[in-house]
Amino acid sequence: MTRRSWIELVVLSALWGAVYPLITVALHDFSPALVVLGRVLLAALLLLPLAVSRDALQPIWRNPRAIIETVLVQSTAPLLLLTYGQQYVSASVAGILVGAQPLFVALLALWFAPDERPQGWKGLTGIVLGLVGLIMLFGVDLRGGRMALFGGTLILVAAVCYAAGAMMIHRRYAEAPPLGVATSAMLVTTVAVVAPASATVPTRLPGVEATGALLVLGIVCTGATLALFYTLITRVGPARAALAFYLSPAFAVAFGVAFLREQISVSAVLGLGAIVVGSVLAAHRSDPTPP
Repeated sequence: MTRRSWIELVVLSALWGAVYPLITVALHDFSPALVVLGRVLLAALLLLPLAVSRDALQPIWRNPRAIIETVLVQSTAPLLLLTYGQQYVSASVAGILVGAQPLFVALLALWFAPDERPQGWKGLTGIVLGLVGLIMLFGVDLRGGRMALFGGTLILVAAVCYAAGAMMIHRRYAEAPPLGVATSAMLVTTVAVVAPASATVPTRLPGVEATGALLVLGIVCTGATLALFYTLITRVGPARAALAFYLSPAFAVAFGVAFLREQISVSAVLGLGAIVVGSVLAAHRSDPTPP
């Protein structure tokens, strides 16, 4: 890859890692449903003109039911689960748990996608290592009571939804324009959450910090990163572009410690390492879904 591509890859990793601290800040003044709505609406407004100009939506919407089903699993459900879960879990831990998505792709492939099954001893080692990392997180870093375990479980289910959605996209839209899929995900999710989000509009004016976090989350860390991700796929290929996903949990931890003063334990660091290495070994054929 060129120097420019490497720089863009690191920037993309950092922006994806910033998603989790920004969600934490936005939740200070907004409900989870409103955070999701603001995020996907802003991203849709950014991506839609690009998708229309490149005629990226028409091939996807020939079968509206299929794309709606896919998006509800791949985008709407995990975004809501992640955001609700982050009410009870630190940004660092949330980033690490979502980072287990490729591990779940590998596990689901054992039953639903034989051609994507983990290969040989590397695949088996990766699954075992990733599960050990998750056990370390749930056994040590989510000991803060029932709500911490509840929040962690929601985020883990979100990672499973991302994995299942990635497999659905791979099966149904492997030949479709990726920009069209991403834009459709933002549009459908916007429509799906607008009603519940409207019921939770705050009675007082949100603070500048939370509002700014939501704007950056939607415009920069969702809309712009999706555009950059698919640009990198075109330029360097999906396998190299997906490296950003594996790097993003480390940025989530770094940002959580630096800006939110979160405490990160040795077990969390070890769990992060085990999940990332295990995911790479077990699911190196699968393209992760952006958080």
